Amino acid sequence: MKGFLAQIAAMALKELTILRRDRQALALLFAMPLFFIVVMSYALEGVFEAGSRGRPIQVLVVNEDDGTLAAEAIGDLRQIEGLFLVETIGGGRITSERAEQLVRDQVYPMALIFRRDFSGRLQAKATTGSAAEAPCVVLMVDPAMNRQLIAPVKGLIQGDMERRQVIAAIPQRIKEAFARLSEKAGEMGPHVGDVEKEFVASLDLKELGGTNNASKLLALSAPKGFGAERRPTTTEQNVPGYAIFGVFFIVLTLASSFIREKEEGTFLRILAAPLPKTALLIGKLLPYYVVNLIQIALMFSVGILLFDMKPGNVAALTIVSLAVSAAANGLGLLVAALGKTEAQVNGLAVFFAITLAALGGMMVPTFVMPGFMKTLSRLTPHAWALSGYHDVIIRGLGVRAVLPETAVLLGFACLFFAIALWRFSFR
Repeated sequence: MKGFLAQIAAMALKELTILRRDRQALALLFAMPLFFIVVMSYALEGVFEAGSRGRPIQVLVVNEDDGTLAAEAIGDLRQIEGLFLVETIGGGRITSERAEQLVRDQVYPMALIFRRDFSGRLQAKATTGSAAEAPCVVLMVDPAMNRQLIAPVKGLIQGDMERRQVIAAIPQRIKEAFARLSEKAGEMGPHVGDVEKEFVASLDLKELGGTNNASKLLALSAPKGFGAERRPTTTEQNVPGYAIFGVFFIVLTLASSFIREKEEGTFLRILAAPLPKTALLIGKLLPYYVVNLIQIALMFSVGILLFDMKPGNVAALTIVSLAVSAAANGLGLLVAALGKTEAQVNGLAVFFAITLAALGGMMVPTFVMPGFMKTLSRLTPHAWALSGYHDVIIRGLGVRAVLPETAVLLGFACLFFAIALWRFSFR
């Protein structure tokens, strides 16, 4: 028994010695979960606190009303906890065109626009009961925004519109009640109780409550050119994120392959031939690049065939996919250049795959993240890739619209490749 325990202790001591030799890999084992906890805790904080006093939802407000009711409604909305109304930018009032551009550029998630005839239309509907021909209040949102965040904001605004209609209708209803009362005054005589009963009956409180129909006044919209005819499905929001997450896991496979080539001495034998190092690395990366493209095609095909996902402009989708795959392969080469052992490479690959996905909005939407987290997300290729896919699939845009995201993704690929080429050792 003592001999058996001694053997176990000897094996454990050997493994501990190996771990101590590769201190970078050991450090990654502790750093990765700690960093992941920090990132996800900050990011998820926005999910549970969005719409609270500490983390209000920012809404641009445009008041084009030529009356006073819109200003009164805005005053009501200012008092609602969880909403922060942005009425001026740079000291000037916001126009509808400016608000539309800010929503389009994803600077603000939504904009509330009171049209010019808001007061007149609200008064007319309250007093005459005439139906609104077209909405005079527009809630403009990015189609890629989460429905669960839009619904409570829309409900709050509709509730305030309904209250405004009731308030506007009361004077007219009282006037109509007195008119009916005056017709029967001679029949009732001086009995105060009868007068009171008749007045309440003439007021018709049920009819007053029936004037509430803010849904005809308020409409959801999207910036011009965006796919505003429908809200995105869960599949259209999830498939791009999962596709990006899966594509960047090529980093682990690619980097491990490079380490094996080093350990087996394959690189040194290949370099004996008149072959530039750059050509060797690109040739090594090319199969993995093709694998990434097949991954993307397969994942989007599942979304289209099984869940009726609308892919949008295929050419734009292809351009973004080519750039995403290039960025993923560049990151894989960078990890292979930084890692000295297979343990280090595995740790770095998982570290980048998980933390960059968390920062880039694959696990938590960036629009509910704190401000500094949103800034950090723009430093990841994942966020730009997701924005490009959302432009095509959800916002319904084409090739020209995704060129900025494509350029940034290719910039990430070039940066990763340049650093890797500088640091890479073939021994």
